[in-house]
Amino acid sequence: MGTIELSYGSTETDEHTVNLRVLGMMCQRNCGSTIRQSLEDIPGCIEAMSSFEHSLASITVNLEMYGGVVMQSNGEQFIFDRHDSEQMETLIKKLEGDANDAVEDVGFEASVLQPGDELELARNDNDKKDEGNDQDQATILSAEDYFDLNPTPMSSDNEEIGAIICLQVKGMSCAVCTGRVERVLMEISSVKSAKVSLPTSRATIEIWKDHVSRSSSGLSSSESSSREIADFCEAAVTKAGYDCEVLEVYDGNNTTGGGGMSLSESAEKLEAARKEELQTWGRLLAIATAFTTPLVIIHYSTMMMVHSHGDDVDDNMVDEMNGHNGWKQWVSLFLATPVQFGVGRRFYVAAYKAFRNSRVMGMDFLVCLGTTAAYAYSLIVLGIQTFESDDTSAMEKDAIHLKATFETSAMLLTFVTLGKYLEAYAKGKTATALQTLMELQPVIATSCKIPDELKITNDDGIEILSTSLNLNGIETHEVDSKAVCVGEYLLVLPGSRIPTDGIVVYHEGSSGECSYVDESALSGEPFPVAKAAGDKVFGSTVNQFSTLMVRVTATGAGTVIARIVRLIEEAQLNRAPIQALADSAAAVFAPVVMCLSVLTYLGWTIFNNAAEDRQERFFVALMSAISVVVVACPCALGLATPTAVMVGTGVGASNGILIKGGAVLENAHEVDTVILDKTGTITTGRAVLGERMEFLDSAKSDDPLIQNLPPSIDKDYLCLWLAACAEMTSEHPLAQAIVNGSKTLIGTDYTCSADGVMVSECSVIPGKGVEALVSREGWGKWWVRVGQSSFANSKPGAESKITKDNSEVSPEGSNSGDREAKYLRSLGHIAVYVSAISDEHIHDASQSRRVIGVLGVLDSIQTDAKSTISALKSMNIDVWMCTGDHDQTAKAVARAVGIDDENVCSNVTPEGKADLVTRLQRTKRERRRRGLTRVRASDGVGGKVAVVGDGINDSIALARADVGIAIGAGTEVAVEAADVVLVRSSLHDVVVTMHLSRVVFNRIKMNFGWAIGYNLFALPFAAGLLYPWTSWRIPPAFAGLMMAFSSVSVVTSSLLLRFYVKPVINEDGSIHEQGCCATRCDVFSALRPSKVKYDTMHNSVDRDMSIV
Repeated sequence: MGTIELSYGSTETDEHTVNLRVLGMMCQRNCGSTIRQSLEDIPGCIEAMSSFEHSLASITVNLEMYGGVVMQSNGEQFIFDRHDSEQMETLIKKLEGDANDAVEDVGFEASVLQPGDELELARNDNDKKDEGNDQDQATILSAEDYFDLNPTPMSSDNEEIGAIICLQVKGMSCAVCTGRVERVLMEISSVKSAKVSLPTSRATIEIWKDHVSRSSSGLSSSESSSREIADFCEAAVTKAGYDCEVLEVYDGNNTTGGGGMSLSESAEKLEAARKEELQTWGRLLAIATAFTTPLVIIHYSTMMMVHSHGDDVDDNMVDEMNGHNGWKQWVSLFLATPVQFGVGRRFYVAAYKAFRNSRVMGMDFLVCLGTTAAYAYSLIVLGIQTFESDDTSAMEKDAIHLKATFETSAMLLTFVTLGKYLEAYAKGKTATALQTLMELQPVIATSCKIPDELKITNDDGIEILSTSLNLNGIETHEVDSKAVCVGEYLLVLPGSRIPTDGIVVYHEGSSGECSYVDESALSGEPFPVAKAAGDKVFGSTVNQFSTLMVRVTATGAGTVIARIVRLIEEAQLNRAPIQALADSAAAVFAPVVMCLSVLTYLGWTIFNNAAEDRQERFFVALMSAISVVVVACPCALGLATPTAVMVGTGVGASNGILIKGGAVLENAHEVDTVILDKTGTITTGRAVLGERMEFLDSAKSDDPLIQNLPPSIDKDYLCLWLAACAEMTSEHPLAQAIVNGSKTLIGTDYTCSADGVMVSECSVIPGKGVEALVSREGWGKWWVRVGQSSFANSKPGAESKITKDNSEVSPEGSNSGDREAKYLRSLGHIAVYVSAISDEHIHDASQSRRVIGVLGVLDSIQTDAKSTISALKSMNIDVWMCTGDHDQTAKAVARAVGIDDENVCSNVTPEGKADLVTRLQRTKRERRRRGLTRVRASDGVGGKVAVVGDGINDSIALARADVGIAIGAGTEVAVEAADVVLVRSSLHDVVVTMHLSRVVFNRIKMNFGWAIGYNLFALPFAAGLLYPWTSWRIPPAFAGLMMAFSSVSVVTSSLLLRFYVKPVINEDGSIHEQGCCATRCDVFSALRPSKVKYDTMHNSVDRDMSIV
C-alpha cells in the first residue's frame, strides 16, 4: 500500500481513526493483509489500512456502532453522545487498546501513534532507507564476514561457565534419587547448573566462571581449582548416600584435549559401571533366591497340608503345622534373616543416608518399611508362640490365628532385587547407542615426523605435503590417541580408523587423485566419500583404499564424534517438561503411601467385622498395610520419561538425527508450523544450468556465426559453447554452472581446442560479467560477453573495450533478450545474457553487440523437497518458506515444491527470519487463547514453530524457534544453535524427526499413564478396597512382585522404541509406516486426525489415521 495520511478523527463526528506504528512486517502481500484483516474484525470498522513501506497501520471506526457492541457485550446500557467528553475518552482509549491488541494478536509489535509523531515517522523512514542501502552493500560480504556478524546465541551463556564436571553416581533407584542429587549439588555456591541422568547414572555440573577464578588464587592453574570443586561435589553426593566418582573435569582452558578422558575411556567407564551394577544386583539376587526358595517350600508345604486335611485338623496337627515345637519357624527365621539384613542392607543404608541428609523418603525407604514390618511381625509372633508354648487348650486354639510370615519379607526382597536386576540390564541397553559411538575412536595412533622441506601450500592456502614424499623414509612411532596434539601428522593405513579430526595432506595408492573414506558411522551414508589433499577427515571414520597422511586439526572434545557424543549425553540429561510432573509426584509419593498404609491398618483394625478374634484382625490389618507400602512404585514414575527419551534420542542418532533432549521431543511433537529456508535447504545451494534461450536461427546458413563452426559443435549449442569459452577461467558459481553444463552437453573438450579453437583476452568485470576473444581459423574472431543485460547489450567502441584493469562499459545499448530473461526469472532462474561481436567491428560505434541467447542458471531443488513438504502437510503442519532472495525466484521455488504463495516471505534479513518466527508463535498461541482455532487434546499449548535451515545464516531463527533443525552437522553454529541436527542433510529427515518425536512422546505418555494407572489401581486394591466384592486381598509377597513388574514393564515399554523403523516418504508425500512402532499401533495416542495416505505391502488405501 502507498502512503497513509495520518488523521486522528474529531469529537465532532461519529468517526475516529487510530494510527499504529507496526514493527515486524516483511512484506505487504502477506504481513500487510494479515494486519488489515485483523483490524477489520473490530466492531464498527469503516476502513482499515496497512503499509509495509512505512511500517504503519490505521483503522477508522464508527464510535456509535463500536460503543454499542462493546458495551452490550459487557452487559451495560449504552447511549451514544458525542458531546460527552468522558464517554468519548473512554471509547477512544478502549478502541486504541483493541486496535493495538488486534495487531499484536497476529504476531506484530504495535504502538499507538499520537498527534505530533509525524516527525519521528519521517526520521524512521529515512533510517529504513539507509538500512536498505546498507543491506545492498552487505550482499557482497563473504560468508566469513557474515558469520562474524552473527555469533552463536549460546556464546554468552558459555562465557559464564568456568568448568564442566562429570560424575558417576551409583545407587540411584528412582526420580527421588536424581532430584536429591541435583538439590545437593545446586546447594553448592560454585555450581551454575546440575543435571542427573538415572539411566546412565551420571551427573553433569556446570561451574560459574568467576567461582573458578576465585578458587584459583594461590594455585598453579584454574584446572586445579576446578578439581577442588569437583572433589567437593563428589563429597557432597557421597554424604547424601551415594557412591560417587569424578569422571572428568573439563576446564575452560582445556577445550580441545590433553585432559579428561578419551571416548574409549569414557565408554569403558560406562560399561564398567553398567557391569558392576548388573553384577551387584545379580549377586544379591542369587543370595536372595538361594535362601528364599527353601523358605517358600517350607511355607507352602505347610499350607498344602492344612488345605488337604480341611476340617480334620486336630491339636497335634496344629502343633506340627504351626511350629508349636518351633523347628519350621526357627528354620524360616534362619533362612529369612540373611535375606533381610544381607540383601536388604543396600536398601537400609540408602534409605538411612537419604533421610539423614536430605529428609527424603524414596523407593528404598518404602522397601525397608514394608520388609521390616513383615519381618518384625513374624519375629514377634515366633516369640509369642515360643513364650506361650507350655500353655494349654485356649492359647493353642487361638495360636492358629497367629502366622509367622518370614517368607513375606524374603519373597518381597527377592522380587524387588529381581526388578532391580532387570532394570539395570534394561538401562544398560538404553545406553547402547552412546556406548557404540564412544567405542568408535581408536586407542592407538601412528605419529610421523615430517621434514619442513616437504611441506607446501596448495592453491586454497592449505598446508599439504609434496608428492615427492616417500612414506618408507618417514620416521613413525605409535602413541596413545589421547596424547595426540593439534598440528601433529598421523599415518592412517587402509582399513584403519582415523584417530581424530584433521586434513588430508598426502595420500598414495592407485585410486586416482583421491582416496576414499567411509563416513557412515557419522552420517549414515553407505557410500565412501572421496578425499583429496586439503580435504577434511573426521575421527572414527574408516580409511578405505589408500594410505593417508593426516594433519591433526582437533582432538578430544573438539572432534566431531566427541561433539555428537556430547549432544547425546546432553539429550539424556535434558528432561522433558512432562517429567517435572513425575518428579514432583515422586517427591511426595512416600509420605502419601505411608499415610495410606496407616489408614489401611486403622481401617482393617476398626472395621473388620469378619475377623473371628482380635489376633486375626491384627494380622489382616498388618498384612494389608504392608501390601500398601510394598505395592507402591515411584520407580515407574521416575523411569517413564528418561528411559523413553534416552532410547528415542539413541534411535534418532542411529538414523542420523541428533535430538538435544526430552524438552525438544516434547516441543517437536506439538509443532504445527515449519519454516524452511530456501538456499541450501529446499534447494541444493549449488548452481546448475537450467533452461536455455538461443536466438540464432540454424536455418540461416549465411549467418557468419554459424558458418564454419567446429565440427563437434551443434548449432543448437552455439550460445552455450561461446558462454563456456568465455567463462572457462572464472571461479564464479554461475560460471561454474555454465561450464559444467557445457561439459555435460558438449563433452569434456567443451572449448573445442582439438578443432583449433583458441580462447584469449579473458577478463572479468566484477558485478558485470566476463569477456573473452574466441577465434578459429576459417570461422573468425568473436568477442563474447556473458553477464548482465546492460553489459551484454552495450555499444562497442574504443573506449568500451575491456581490459583487465578497465571495468568501464558504455551505458548505451539495446534491451534484446529481456522478454526471455523475464520468463526465465518467472521459473526461478537467474538470467545470464550472452552476446557476440566480430573483432572487425569491435571499434565501430555504429555496430551493436548481438545477443545470441539467454542462459538460465538456477539453484536446483532438492529431489526430496516436494515429497517432504507434502508429507508435512499430511501431518497437519503448516509449511512456510523464508528467504533473502527476491520475490519472483522465491515464489517460483515455492510453487515447484508445493508451498502456498501466502506462506512465502522473500527479501528477508536474518533478523527478519527471527521476527517471522516470533510473529507466528504469537499468532497461533494468541488465536488458541482467544478460541479462534480449535484446540485438540494432543496439542497442549500448541502453536509450536520449527525452523529448518543450514545453520549459518539461519542461526538467529534456529535459536528463537521452539524447535531449530539444522541441515548438516558440519557447521559449529548448527550444533550450537539448533535443537535437532540432521547429519545426513536429507529433508526427509525433517518428517522423520516429527514422526519420531510423536512416537517417543506418545510412548512417554503411555509409560506415564501406565505408572499412574498402576498406582491408582494397585494402592486401593492392596488396601483391600475391593475385598467386599472379591473376598481376596493382595499378599505382601505378591505386592512386591507387582511392584517389580511395574518398573520393568515401563523400561521394557521404552526399550520397544529400539525397534522403531523410520517411515518411508513416497514421491507423492504419502507416509509408509513400518515396524512395531508405527504410530497407528500406539494405544494411548492423543493425536491429531488427518487424512493421510498410508501404503501397505498389498495395497494403498486412504484411511483416517492419527500420526503420533
